[in-house]
Amino acid sequence: MDRLELKRPFLSWYLTRYVAQEILMSFLTGTTLFLLIMLLFQAVRLMEFVVVHQVAMRDVGRLSLYLGLSFLPLATPIAFLFAVVMGVSRANSEGEILALQVNGISLRQVFTPLAFFSVFLSGVVLYASLYTVPQGNRSFELLYTKLGNERVISTLKPGVFTDGFYGLVLFTEHIVPLKNELKRVFLYDRREDAHPLAITAQAGILKSQPEKGLLTLRLTDGSIHLENPGLEATAVQQKIDFDVYDINLELGAQGEAWRAYSPPSYNLPQLVQRIKETTHDAPQYRQLLVEYHRRFSMAFSVIVFACLGFSIGILSQRGVRSSAIVLCLVVALGYWTSYLVASALAVAGTIPAWLGIWSPNVAFLGVAYYCFRRYP
Repeated sequence: MDRLELKRPFLSWYLTRYVAQEILMSFLTGTTLFLLIMLLFQAVRLMEFVVVHQVAMRDVGRLSLYLGLSFLPLATPIAFLFAVVMGVSRANSEGEILALQVNGISLRQVFTPLAFFSVFLSGVVLYASLYTVPQGNRSFELLYTKLGNERVISTLKPGVFTDGFYGLVLFTEHIVPLKNELKRVFLYDRREDAHPLAITAQAGILKSQPEKGLLTLRLTDGSIHLENPGLEATAVQQKIDFDVYDINLELGAQGEAWRAYSPPSYNLPQLVQRIKETTHDAPQYRQLLVEYHRRFSMAFSVIVFACLGFSIGILSQRGVRSSAIVLCLVVALGYWTSYLVASALAVAGTIPAWLGIWSPNVAFLGVAYYCFRRYP
């Protein structure tokens, strides 16, 4: 390692390059690794589209891309903590931190380039959280809804009454997903209040026509029972047997699928507008306010993890880098656990939204300062 000569009190190009070489590759590797781990937990959910519902791999790939984008603000702070702990603990265990100090470079000077990196990365995460991630999350919602409409049979369960099935109550004893077939079907059609229908059939098949915005439920070998409340008691019900009976259900506009926005799908202007519109609805208002603070807090956590990772790295003893990695995972788990608990309390209204969302950052920043002060 070349001798480092500082031209400025707290910033040097040579020192900056040295720190970047230590953490850059670890950060990129860590980000990729954590994104893959998060996507792995969704693998069963995604593969169900392919194996059971025969969705094209292209659409599954798009879903994976949108999911990965939504996970990015979560994976980035953890990956940066991992990179900082790995880089600083390696330099400390091999005596490079001590060599820098011998050459008159203080720990604060070593941390300065790292602080600049963390602030820059925090800005990137903030922009992504406010604009890019909501767009990806919204695209995921729409695509997931579209695929769900085209493969609507995936929402049904055999032996269970399904209420709200396009205005119908549906029961079927057996489902053949690959053929979109239903066996021994019961339907209660209440779309016309004056003329509700009860329908039984030995079999049924669902045919999707997304280009026309239609879903057809074709029933075979069954009966229609009509209720006529206005007639005399002796003629309240009528029964009509059929061989084939089609029920057309509206899917929506051609090639489109719509669903209501979830809080993570609002970009910043939309989120601010919704917060103003829901001041009268306390639960919804708290949820949106928590989402608003969450995005800024998530970006600031990059700076918190930079401080914490640096403090952990300089405290790690010579030759025990593996313990630093374990400690990194423990710290990340502890942070997200406290974050989820505080968020739940804020959504429930037990504590103010800003306090619940920002308290983990303040607490772990205090831990980082305590660890830094312990270094001899």
